[in-house]
Amino acid sequence: MFEDKEKTVSKVLEAARRKLLDTGTRNRLVHVNRANSRANCLNVINEKADEVFCILRVNGRKMRFKAMGKDKTAEGQETLLALPEADLSATSDRLTDGFLETPLGPEALARHLLRLATDARTAEEEQGLNILYLAIGFLRWKESRSSEVVRESPLILLPVQLLRNERTSTFDIAAREDDISTNLPLQERLRQDFGLSLPEVEEAEDWAPSDYFTKVQEVVSGKPGWSIDGDGMQLGFFSFAKLLMHRDLDPGSWPVNAFAESELLRGLLAEGFEPPRVYRRVICSAARRPYRACSGLHRTLPLLLRVGRNR
Repeated sequence: MFEDKEKTVSKVLEAARRKLLDTGTRNRLVHVNRANSRANCLNVINEKADEVFCILRVNGRKMRFKAMGKDKTAEGQETLLALPEADLSATSDRLTDGFLETPLGPEALARHLLRLATDARTAEEEQGLNILYLAIGFLRWKESRSSEVVRESPLILLPVQLLRNERTSTFDIAAREDDISTNLPLQERLRQDFGLSLPEVEEAEDWAPSDYFTKVQEVVSGKPGWSIDGDGMQLGFFSFAKLLMHRDLDPGSWPVNAFAESELLRGLLAEGFEPPRVYRRVICSAARRPYRACSGLHRTLPLLLRVGRNR
């Protein structure tokens, strides 16, 4: 009997956990349009994922941003965005100089960083959660073999913060100490649609993003048209609020049978509750009619009150 209730509770909770994972392409954890240069995200170019991760995460150092594009100089003129340099040498000093290169011009970069820092601070004050991440590495995939639309999903999400540099009047980027989580919505989407198992992110000593990309490549190697942009990076907002609830409902995070042994959860999900007892409640104004406060004494109270007044 207990085993049946345990299975029922576990089944309902597992279904609830799956509903918390938004696997649609409107979720930025499933698809990021990196071609869109909107103000709430910032692309990074000409960098190596392992080098950036080592500076920010392993060494705990800050990095600055560098504008590689040109701002518009006349009304109606578009900003000239810098393009990634495919022929950049792997030994170039630019890969370890402490700067993150961006395709924007100086003024556009300053506006983007101010907007990102302000929105990130507001979100953290209102929600109590950090939503600013540096996405490192993207899985490029298609929903079907005949589709011409390429989806791009972030593989590693490094929690970061933007810190005001008073000396330069700009913003620096620094890594937070929060754990790096697996992209669960992407993991579930790949499982549902393609039967693929996205590996867990298991950060350890001497771990690097390229180690994880190698594992992912082994999983998706049989999919034509799929690839990994291991050095692609974007700073932007990614919400993990529902994923925190998903993690909290994981039975593995609790003692054995903790959910099934909970009377409250069994009542909510399996057994139900007994109907509450209804008690008749008599409410009256004791100041005006004190003898009606208790129906069982309505004949004796007036006599007692008169006796009390005559004393």
